[in-house]
Amino acid sequence: MHLAWHPLSGLPLRLTWVALLVMVGSKLFGVPTHAQERLQARRASTQERLSNLKQQIERSQTQLQKTAKREKATQEELENLEREIALREELVATYQRRLEQLEQERAALRDTLKQLRGRLVNLQEEYQARVRYAYKYNRIPDLALILASRSINQMLVRIRYLQRFAQQRQRQRSEVKTAAAQVQESRKRLKQKEAETERLLAEARTERENLQALKADREEVIRQLRSRRSELEMEIKQKQSQARELQQQVQEIANKIERRNAQKSESEQAQRAAVAANLSASFEASKGTLPWPADGAITEGFGDQVDPVHGTKTFHPGILIATNPGAQVRSVFEGTVSGVDFVPGYGTYLVVRHGDYLSVYSNFSDLYVSPGDPVEAGQVLGLAGTSEEPRGAGVFFAVFDRSQNTPTDPTAWLANQ
Repeated sequence: MHLAWHPLSGLPLRLTWVALLVMVGSKLFGVPTHAQERLQARRASTQERLSNLKQQIERSQTQLQKTAKREKATQEELENLEREIALREELVATYQRRLEQLEQERAALRDTLKQLRGRLVNLQEEYQARVRYAYKYNRIPDLALILASRSINQMLVRIRYLQRFAQQRQRQRSEVKTAAAQVQESRKRLKQKEAETERLLAEARTERENLQALKADREEVIRQLRSRRSELEMEIKQKQSQARELQQQVQEIANKIERRNAQKSESEQAQRAAVAANLSASFEASKGTLPWPADGAITEGFGDQVDPVHGTKTFHPGILIATNPGAQVRSVFEGTVSGVDFVPGYGTYLVVRHGDYLSVYSNFSDLYVSPGDPVEAGQVLGLAGTSEEPRGAGVFFAVFDRSQNTPTDPTAWLANQ
């Protein structure tokens, strides 16, 4: 027991504090933990998304102002209003996610600060216990210990060790206090960031409230459009026909794949079937985690879309993602380009096969791949539309299940943004 407090037996205690400082340093002095790295990555992604959405809203406002200047209400004006509403609502949701990320960061820093304060308290208690122990057992003072040395060499060794021991302990206390001060400063900065994000969130909410006036304009546009019922009914039928044509062409591509496979030898068929089965299983296992083909907000959902003018339904086999003009469109999974074609209303489209599943992308302003090309997950397939394409600045995305011969809701396959 006595030796545990002797200066020359302080090695285990010293190693304990070295381990402590390595752990603390890893959190605060340049060695980020995996949790911190994930938080930083999510924060950077959210900040980038905020910037991207703001750019899209600015462009959408410009387009909306142009169409609003026309004397006669048009379907284009209505679509621009819907796009602006969707973008602003997504902007508010992104601000909220940023607030939640900040709260996670603040909570992590509070936990670290609590641990550091506990370490400081333990260190102070250790000092007090050492003093009480020395007093209780009449421990020889450091000076007496030095003077009791049996030789000059032993005296020098004890002096150097006691100096190092005292310096190390002082340095340990100083570093832990510095770490605690840095955490407090970080918390202060996070509070400032949170206040700024709260302000931005309030601005976004105000913008959405102001957009209610545009929704009133939307109702007026709908009223005017209803007065041109016969003209618009033709447009609705045309959209329905275009959606059916896209599905039929995708199905025909799938049928061609089956016919080509049937012409192969039995060994080739078996080999291809095994590869397709593995790819299908991998694709299914990735459901809910696939990356988005492009960054943006969904302005047209999957399934039956109700026309706001007449209440008629048009089945939409995928989703329309509003993007910046000419944004990069990426493959959501590895596979092979099975077909490229054009459909009125959807523009240039391509199909990527993933075993029993097909991912479909359309409304390209430029295309980088050709039928038969293998693609990797995240590979750039081309550029999203501009104002010149049928769907404007955006990309259409769909997922087809070949075994069921039907499109599925693509949002169920994509990761949360």
